[in-house]
Amino acid sequence: MSGFTAMSEKMDPEETKEIMGKIFGEISKVVAKYEGFIEKFIGDAVMALFGASATHEDDPVRAIKAAREIHEIVSSSAPGMKKG
Repeated sequence: MSGFTAMSEKMDPEETKEIMGKIFGEISKVVAKYEGFIEKFIGDAVMALFGASATHEDDPVRAIKAAREIHEIVSSSAPGMKKG
């Protein structure tokens, strides 16, 4: 997520943690909705995989749909942050 560092420098650490926790929670729901899974969270990034544990013919489409929803979540949840 671009803009994370700038946002975190301007905000209280607890507030930043709360916002990121909310965003990561929502991202996890979206990834699960499309039957992907989160391999790991790295700082302000999320590594989600589709088709690795369970394969679907349309895994690329599922990944794109999830990414579009995730971009909307990030755009609407955190001022100053952009989809990255």
